[in-house]
Amino acid sequence: MSGYEAQNKPGHVMKLIVLDCDGILSKGEGAAFDLRLFARLRALNRRARGGEAVPAVTLNTGRPSPYVEAVLQAIDGRQPALYESGAGLYFPQTYRFETNRALSGEQKRDLQALLELVDQAVVTNGRAYWQPGKSVCHTLFACKPYSIADIEAEVQTIAAAFAGKFIVTRAKQALNLHPAGIDKGTGLTWLAQVTGIALPEMGGAGDTSSDIDFLRWVGRSAAPANATADVKAAVDFVSTADDAAGLHDILDHWSMP
Repeated sequence: MSGYEAQNKPGHVMKLIVLDCDGILSKGEGAAFDLRLFARLRALNRRARGGEAVPAVTLNTGRPSPYVEAVLQAIDGRQPALYESGAGLYFPQTYRFETNRALSGEQKRDLQALLELVDQAVVTNGRAYWQPGKSVCHTLFACKPYSIADIEAEVQTIAAAFAGKFIVTRAKQALNLHPAGIDKGTGLTWLAQVTGIALPEMGGAGDTSSDIDFLRWVGRSAAPANATADVKAAVDFVSTADDAAGLHDILDHWSMP
């Protein structure tokens, strides 16, 4: 029996590791990747495909689809990966991108109206800008000298006018706007359906509050030292190291050579 099998409950052997990106694979936007970590994840994916009793690795991130595609290429991932916080699923083996079917036509129309209002309120006047490449779950960054705190209340008020159809959540450096019912937790359930891998057979690592949506469902959960307090309280294991070093530590804790 391998180390990771010994640490899992009977019948709950880990078959898939699901990772957030920012704060897990790197410090975040514009930060360098740990190529040694990428090599380690790539080796796990290749060994899993070769039939060894190790889990494959994939993503559940708020990043847009092109970013997810590139990271999966770097780690040689072949399992589907979630982008835009569960709004879409990328299938690397067939190069296919699918939008979450829970998103209704009415939500799509209302989303465009919401984006136009937010754009008029905080983007056209130079206080914020959109993260490019998003189609469903959109992200706002503040333009200096403004901060996210300077625009958050205004964006929340605009979203509230849509009677609970949209959620605005605050990340460490950004605001995320997404349709109600579309999140990393519902995305993980979708991933389980398409892969046939049960939620208790997955392990997960994340660092911000939005990651709790999926970390509470996986069989084993972990976070690096840079995670927010609510994430640390929700997971099974917290590393003493930050970011990529923390993920190395998590993989060691799970006995992933």
